[in-house]
Amino acid sequence: MMKVVIPTMMLAVVSAYNPPLPSQRLKTSLSSTPPDVPFANQPNRRKALTHIASLATVGFAGLPAVAADSTSVVSNPILEARSIDNLLTPVPYTMEASDIFYPSCFQGSWNALSKTTNIYAPCGYELFTGGKVAYDNAVQKEVKDGDTLQYRARFVTQSTNENDTGTYVAADREYNAKEIAKAAMGSYSIVDVSTATPNRFSCVLAPPEGSDAGLVAVDILAIARKTEPITSNKFVCSEVVRQIVSPASKRNPNAPPTSPFSVKEIETISVYTIDGVVDENTKKIKCKQRTATYLVPSQTDPMMFKMYQASRGQPVDVRYYDVTYTRG
Repeated sequence: MMKVVIPTMMLAVVSAYNPPLPSQRLKTSLSSTPPDVPFANQPNRRKALTHIASLATVGFAGLPAVAADSTSVVSNPILEARSIDNLLTPVPYTMEASDIFYPSCFQGSWNALSKTTNIYAPCGYELFTGGKVAYDNAVQKEVKDGDTLQYRARFVTQSTNENDTGTYVAADREYNAKEIAKAAMGSYSIVDVSTATPNRFSCVLAPPEGSDAGLVAVDILAIARKTEPITSNKFVCSEVVRQIVSPASKRNPNAPPTSPFSVKEIETISVYTIDGVVDENTKKIKCKQRTATYLVPSQTDPMMFKMYQASRGQPVDVRYYDVTYTRG
């Protein structure tokens, strides 16, 4: 799957979220590791998928969510606390807005640098994609070795209605997805983008250079969204998406039916802090981000259904990132 990963400079073992060791958590009856898929052992593709899944909050119609730079603030915010809790509670919100409305100071082009600070497998290695080997490799490369992801990001003005009587600032989804994939997988990694709307993003990814894997189709569907303005220079937003990764042949109407490689739900919470002045002269924005990946029941794959049951509604992959946006 593609994850929007924000690699880190050092292993931050001490965290506000410190889950029990896998042996103390859920004991599964699985007799084997999760079934492998063509992209499971391709960390660059997984990294790109994760970041693309977070397009709305790194930026992903009705009216958008409450403007973060408005005078209205949330009296009882829940998202920031949820981003550091033990994740034992289900997602407590639904689709509360048709898009995420960023402060006007976001508008323009930015250089983004993301670092992974923590990676957890709350349900044990058996349910982590690729098993313990994949978990250890991810921690070593992204956390201990400090493998960062650098890419360009852009936020643009959108109309709130067909008459263009109102506007708001939103992430440029197609541009950002292409830049993330290019940084993680190579210049020609995105073959096609067929849909880029607030509630759906669909693309075809090519394998990294030197790989013999085939093309994959990625569909990201928004199913929940919430925004909480906190202060004039801080706001929090969250989105839950369903990510479906399939053989690219599924888009050929003459091809035989095929099952997806992977179907997962990913919650991404982003806590933004704007450095200095909050206007068009803003030079730097910092973001603390957490992604939590959940399994979904499969009607065609008995093993995946068993894994879903074993997870008991808890995330199987939790990652924390530090992201810095510098105008340029």
